[in-house]
Amino acid sequence: MKKINYLLLVVAAVAALSCAKNQIEKTEVEEISGPTVTVTCDFAQPDTKVAINDANGKTTWEEGDVLSIHGKYFDKSVTVTLEKENIVNAGKTATFTVTLPTTPYGLGANDSEKQANPDGYYAVYPASAAIADDGDNHGYWYCAFGNTNLPLMASYYNSSEAKFTFFNLCGIMSFVVSGGDAYDSYELEGMDGEVVGYEHYTVKIVPDSQTYNYTSHTTTPLTTVSGTVVADGSTPNLICFPNGVTFSDGFKLVLKKGGSAVKQLTYPSAITIARNTYRPIGDITSYLTAPVAAPATNHYNTSAITVGTATALDGSATANCYVVSAAGNYKFRAVKGNNTSEELTTIASVGILWETQNTTDATSVNDIISAVDYEYQDGGTPYMVFSTPGTLKHGNAVIYAKDDHDDIIWSWHIWIPEVAVSNADYSTFIGGNMMNMNLGALEEVPASGAATIKSLGLLYQWGRKDPFVGAASWAKSPTRATIAGTSWTKSEGKAPMAAAIKHPSVLYIAVPSNDDADWNSITTSNLWDNSGSKTIYDPCPAGYKVPSAASGSIWTQSDTNWSLDLENHIWEYTSTSPSFKVRIPLAGYVECWGGNLYGTGPDEKSVNCAHAYLWSATTYDSGERGRCMYIRTSKSAGSRYYGAKRGKANAATVRCIAE
Repeated sequence: MKKINYLLLVVAAVAALSCAKNQIEKTEVEEISGPTVTVTCDFAQPDTKVAINDANGKTTWEEGDVLSIHGKYFDKSVTVTLEKENIVNAGKTATFTVTLPTTPYGLGANDSEKQANPDGYYAVYPASAAIADDGDNHGYWYCAFGNTNLPLMASYYNSSEAKFTFFNLCGIMSFVVSGGDAYDSYELEGMDGEVVGYEHYTVKIVPDSQTYNYTSHTTTPLTTVSGTVVADGSTPNLICFPNGVTFSDGFKLVLKKGGSAVKQLTYPSAITIARNTYRPIGDITSYLTAPVAAPATNHYNTSAITVGTATALDGSATANCYVVSAAGNYKFRAVKGNNTSEELTTIASVGILWETQNTTDATSVNDIISAVDYEYQDGGTPYMVFSTPGTLKHGNAVIYAKDDHDDIIWSWHIWIPEVAVSNADYSTFIGGNMMNMNLGALEEVPASGAATIKSLGLLYQWGRKDPFVGAASWAKSPTRATIAGTSWTKSEGKAPMAAAIKHPSVLYIAVPSNDDADWNSITTSNLWDNSGSKTIYDPCPAGYKVPSAASGSIWTQSDTNWSLDLENHIWEYTSTSPSFKVRIPLAGYVECWGGNLYGTGPDEKSVNCAHAYLWSATTYDSGERGRCMYIRTSKSAGSRYYGAKRGKANAATVRCIAE
């Protein structure tokens, strides 16, 4: 199959988008009173490529292409349908005369909307995808779409050149298939539930000195995309992704007939379809297989560990973390976090993901957890069951359940500290009865003297339920604790929550480097806090939750409350009313731009490296960042305190409070 140059698609789309002769339709009866102008439609350079080197695919404006032009309101938009005489320059350019919509803004000279585009007109392609940005039909300086599986383009009017220049918004993938009328549609989804489209997608086009830039906001993300199929063995079937998408574990493309799956293509490798790129995957006919069935339910299994005599850890409530204090056999309901209605009835296997003693001591598989199993009787409650060695070894472990596709469907943190987990009233410090140690720590910080490595705890990316092992030395770039099993790995770029659940040992880092980056491809504010309530992704044990920043004073305290004790590896908070002290260990964090563990103490080169960093459950601004208590040393200012907001892709400690 000849490859289709994506740029040709862009040109084609642009063609459709841009030009037409005077076939104008109003969406309402209101009289059009704007200017009548002759405009040119072309493509942004160098953003939208127009080098054509393949005869296949759409390469020029074509008669019948339709675009929509609007001003402040979509109900004053006009559509333009290109006619043959509009198209010039071998199809690369189109010109037409059009009466623009009623006064586009009618706003003050200083209005930000008018400043964004003084001429006030915008064009979108294809017109069939254009929708109002909100219920009031506002367009402002946005181009809005209601279907993103199309080669979307947007533009604004430049009156000095009488021109609409179109900016490509999508990445496009294509496939060819034979089979005639055996298929009539397709459905595509990522293996990790990636966002592949939106029901409502808006783009803001603003000028600068050289090109056209855009920002976008989206609503109602879609994890599947579908369309019709031409199965003649030569026609490319196009799939468009707004802003592009990265499939970290590949994707599944299902071909259907009358709504039923007939054949399936499984693409098993990572692939990125970036904006303004075209990725033909070729003729898929010989690679099709029978559709893979959904994971089976009712996986009957009787545990080798006697469930009847195992100690129940979920007597008060289910959670993502369970605390163990003595050797023995244990069980808990196999549900998602604290949601008992989300029973895991598709378990096909279970196992230990990793174990650690929180130090550099040698750790082997089964040192912390000696065995894991599950039990599910038809129609009954599924249980996870595990055993510790006869001589209890203190540390942390993560155990998992997989379905019959060998995918992790949920995982749990088993915490075996050396001292009992308890709490006391520190409401004026953190907003509630605070746990006596960091989540995953093995010891408390003593009331006097030095903190130990065992007091540091585990690290969490904001909003995720699964921990990462932390530091095992005091240094600017500390040694990580020894781990047995699946070690922590890094993956560049954002991922959806479905991927984080499937890959609990993968740290998603920011690309490009950005201190304020989110790891989650769907920014949300309620992963750890749902209007004050504990959520399904909360990492704390039953009876505890991640504290809300709104409820405690450390999120707003001045730096006069804090002092640094580098010799004892702690920051100390002093309260005079009521009178108490809180000692926070220098646990460091994993920075979000490179995934490196950092900051448990100074070295000979710098003192800008002693960090104590506690997450809250609260987001900041648009949700890209999380509120945290972030204190560190600094060359220029000595010890400093920040009631901070940091990128969610950073991994830091959690100090739980009682629910």
